Amino acid sequence: MAPPSRHRSSILNLIKEGVLPVDIIKRLVVLSKTVYDLISRFKKLGTFLDRRGRERKATVVTPDRIKAVNQGIGRIAHRSIRKMAKGMKISRRLLGSIVKDKLKLICYRERKAAILSEATTKKRLERSKKLLQRTLNGEHLVTVFFDEKLFTVQAEFNPQNHRILAETSEEDFANGKAIHQGSHPASVMVFGAVCADGKSPLLFVDQGVKINKKSTFRRPQSFGLFHLGVLQNKVNAKPHSSIEALKKTLVKEWDALSPDYLHATIDAYPRRLRAVIEKRGGRMEQD
Repeated sequence: MAPPSRHRSSILNLIKEGVLPVDIIKRLVVLSKTVYDLISRFKKLGTFLDRRGRERKATVVTPDRIKAVNQGIGRIAHRSIRKMAKGMKISRRLLGSIVKDKLKLICYRERKAAILSEATTKKRLERSKKLLQRTLNGEHLVTVFFDEKLFTVQAEFNPQNHRILAETSEEDFANGKAIHQGSHPASVMVFGAVCADGKSPLLFVDQGVKINKKSTFRRPQSFGLFHLGVLQNKVNAKPHSSIEALKKTLVKEWDALSPDYLHATIDAYPRRLRAVIEKRGGRMEQD
């Protein structure tokens, strides 16, 4: 809504005195629309005063409303704030305030991840400590980090928009729902590697072929570093008509990964190892 004209009071006084609109426009050098809008307003309301209640009154956040929102989230945590607000017939802003300020919930992206056993957690912790020690002499700067991933021609859900409301990321993971997709879609296995100085060409691996990984290679995806999932949101945002179309998109997005992204990824390696150690080998939000 546009703010009132700074000449408004002068226009109103002249109208009261019976000055013609044309003369008011010339005298005050204002837009004709401003003058005629005020005249129209007077004819409608019979007054020059503002109508009461032009600003929306604040809605009271009652304990019953907070309870209703909490119960709604408990039933369907996947629903967006917009859809929940519409279903409960309250404003999106009010619902967001209740979720954030009253229920202390955080909106997490839904993701798929393997369950960590006690043995796996212990192994992650021990391995992280050893790898962190090696980074002190800059070993990670001369290490090639690789990953391999299976991509399908079908579209996948968008984790940016598919979210769950929960108090912690652990609760988010525990309460996540499965995303159902078609059975056995056409797929291709992809191999990629990066280092501080650049990246390899993207390789498409034939079925049954094994890749020889030397000691200078490291698979770091368990620590949230480099993984081909970085291509997933872009490549699988929409379905592909064929394997060749899928390969073309994969190569395009792989080539688009900038040197700055690669440098930032390698620089983050020691920091992510420390995060795993702080979690005692448990799951990080980046996993």
